[in-house]
Amino acid sequence: MNPLLRIALIASLVMAALNVFFAAGQIGGLSALPLWFYLAQLLLIPAFIFNVQLFPQASRTPDFVRRSGLYALGWALPFGVYKLSQDMLSPVFSVGVSLFTLLVTCLLFGVVMAFLRRPQ
Repeated sequence: MNPLLRIALIASLVMAALNVFFAAGQIGGLSALPLWFYLAQLLLIPAFIFNVQLFPQASRTPDFVRRSGLYALGWALPFGVYKLSQDMLSPVFSVGVSLFTLLVTCLLFGVVMAFLRRPQ
């Protein structure tokens, strides 16, 4: 198995398990979570598989802005599934606020990872 594919599968399963764990703690147990929430966690698998190739490409990019943008794009889809499925459980869910915080968080992830993972 390709190492990037293995990393994507493991990361998606860990992120889905954490999302279910945290949501169950907020909502009041696993039985209180709706079926669509569990099914939405399956979207993390293709989200990581499609974006996993951006991380090695970003780690080889010398330009800081482009490198942070690639890292942000790499996190956008998986974190978007995680965050939006979590936010939709709230009775005061707002699409605009959720997407704005998703954008800001992914940009912060990108900048932090670009600082930590400079090309050698």
